[in-house]
Amino acid sequence: MTTTTPTERRLYVSMITSLDGYIEGPGRELDWFQDGNPQFERYCDEMVDSVGLAVYGRTSYELMLQYWPDAEAHPRSPQDLAFARKMNALPKVVLSRTLTHAAWANTRVARDPEEIAALKRQPGKPIVAWAGAALVSTLIEHRLVDEFRLIVHPVVLGGGTPLFARRDKRISLRQIRTQNLGGGLSVLCYEPVWS
Repeated sequence: MTTTTPTERRLYVSMITSLDGYIEGPGRELDWFQDGNPQFERYCDEMVDSVGLAVYGRTSYELMLQYWPDAEAHPRSPQDLAFARKMNALPKVVLSRTLTHAAWANTRVARDPEEIAALKRQPGKPIVAWAGAALVSTLIEHRLVDEFRLIVHPVVLGGGTPLFARRDKRISLRQIRTQNLGGGLSVLCYEPVWS
């Protein structure tokens, strides 16, 4: 059972993770995930087309801010240019109590998770949370997640930043689909069963 009513739009968490559940290595490195998989790139392109709003935590937003606003000026390929245009045009919200303003185009700051809940009640395409263990923890705490889409990379990191940080309560999940993206990548999709 999800928390979404028929009039609400869904919010899903889409995260790249190692097989042992880490989203960053022990030194916060991301070099374990290799770009260039055409099926993964197609998956990302379809995903960005399917959503109407992206939600970030402050830390992940600041990382994205280092790349995406200028990505259109320095694309590596025509596909990268097209994707950068979509990312920059997509409406975005940063959930943060400390960020004073958002510099990335089409981005605003939300101070409270209730603002995310209010956005879910508005009509539109689904909402995606792409990055940040602290953000995921907050969204779970407020039962705002309708689906987890975990892109599992075939590597065991042995440590780092866990996707499900600060969890002291069990969450039951119902698997709703899987997808193989080639190169050992699998997308595992689960709905939380909130008790």
